[in-house]
Amino acid sequence: MKALGNISDEHKDLVYQVFSRNNLNLEFSKLEDLSNEKVISFDKESSKALHKSGLSFYNWDLLFSVLGPNDSAGAIENKLQERIDILKGVKSLKSRPVGTELHCSIRVNDLAQSSRFYTWLFGVEPKEWTHRYVTFLRPDTKFNFVLLVADGKELHHDTLYHLGMGVEAKDKVVEFYHSAVENGFKVVKPPRTTWRGTPLHELWLEDPDGTPIEIYARLTESELLEMPADKEPVFLVNPQ
Repeated sequence: MKALGNISDEHKDLVYQVFSRNNLNLEFSKLEDLSNEKVISFDKESSKALHKSGLSFYNWDLLFSVLGPNDSAGAIENKLQERIDILKGVKSLKSRPVGTELHCSIRVNDLAQSSRFYTWLFGVEPKEWTHRYVTFLRPDTKFNFVLLVADGKELHHDTLYHLGMGVEAKDKVVEFYHSAVENGFKVVKPPRTTWRGTPLHELWLEDPDGTPIEIYARLTESELLEMPADKEPVFLVNPQ
């Protein structure tokens, strides 16, 4: 397998060691030497270049670029191994049929209150409803579904980590905040720009049953250049 990325020799040696231990061959290449095979990207500049070139790649560019103060060599190795385990699992599939629609259903305590909240969140009125269920359709949106490790929690209410709604830009996140306050919805974290992990403008709410809801917008290239040295969140409104 081929990889792209400007990482230190120490980290590159670690990558080779862990891949070799998993009986996998890895070769770091230059962009101009790549063909249509899927590669692994180890830094953000490589991811941008691969995306611009229209080449398919596995995005591992957060492995070394966003290291916390407590990261050690062993911690990094464990994170790399976890990525490889996922890669091996994906590659082991013998077939992958493709569906056309993704459906998600959650239980609620108060159907009317939850219908009000999700009409606001999705921006459309329900397609249909009875005394037992309410159906929303948004054919224009892409469903972004995230799998999260259990972190030792018993999988019941905590199985669903959160629901998220992506919006176009920072101003729209702020608009959702003011609208949420106006409509009496619970704000958990007011709008802010976060830099660790995937940089986002984000707002956190709760639906009537306490399910976390994230409203987010990805940063533009110019906004990414404004990242503070300490990477601490920057509030977009005055916290109440």
